[in-house]
Amino acid sequence: MFKIAEKTELNQISLTGVRGIVLVGLLIMQPRSLEEIRKAFIELNIMEDENSDDILRIDLNTLKIMGCEISRASAKTNFKYVIGNHPFAFKIEDDEITLLKKAYNQAKSHADLAGIISYDDLFKKIASRVCEEDKKEALLGISVLKRYDTQIIKDLMLDCSQGRTLNLVYKKPSSNVEENKEIVAQKLVFQHDKIYLYGYDLEKKDSVVLLVNRIKSIISRKLEKTEFEQHFTKVRFVLENADFSELQDGEVILSNNENSYVVEGNYHNDFLAMQRILSFGTKCIVTEPAAFKEAIVTKLKEMRESYGN
Repeated sequence: MFKIAEKTELNQISLTGVRGIVLVGLLIMQPRSLEEIRKAFIELNIMEDENSDDILRIDLNTLKIMGCEISRASAKTNFKYVIGNHPFAFKIEDDEITLLKKAYNQAKSHADLAGIISYDDLFKKIASRVCEEDKKEALLGISVLKRYDTQIIKDLMLDCSQGRTLNLVYKKPSSNVEENKEIVAQKLVFQHDKIYLYGYDLEKKDSVVLLVNRIKSIISRKLEKTEFEQHFTKVRFVLENADFSELQDGEVILSNNENSYVVEGNYHNDFLAMQRILSFGTKCIVTEPAAFKEAIVTKLKEMRESYGN
């Protein structure tokens, strides 16, 4: 923050005006008591030690005349002045928030996780400049990360980029029981408005996928690389009446004819492979491995029985 060395440096600038500008900034940052305002003014050399607090009250009233809503310092506000609406606040209408939400819903389907975090940061930044609580909440509610701790996500992105081993506490979706896991962080994936951590479970010696919002805490991180032998699920299948846009990372076309492709996919584990194959519906026929093909048939029979009942 600036500090005025000599009063003569102000020239044509009113010292009262400078205090008014500084006071708005102080109250926007956080509520302040009269003593906190006085201390800040003295440190900035825009008020003398011997000046009365009446000067501060005049400055506060001047801001009110300019259109600032400033609550009285009382026990309810911990004897601090709180600024509400003011002429410098960001104005946004309900229809503009609706438009933002529509644009976001379109954009997020094509965005990577870094982009999703950038959108979340943007909404938080806009909301911080809006005074109306209902509009602030509406802006914060647009982001799919509204219930996430974005700092944990940013930390996990760094963990994945460096292949760190994490000792974490995870709440199982099936039972809500918390358990400790030692996971080699490999990749964060944003899918269906959820964030997943792909990793390798050193205790189970298998690839795992964890819901990030169920990671309760990260106890420790190992910076050195952990050696392990990872197994991926490889599936070969025929995809009929589809186009290249339906394929994702880890899937390659081995051959094609007029109406179909032979595709080979490498998936993080059996569960993700199963989900992926079923997502194609009747357009997909698994050819190998035989054990996975049989697992698909069993799954389809179970689904049929469930619908039949």
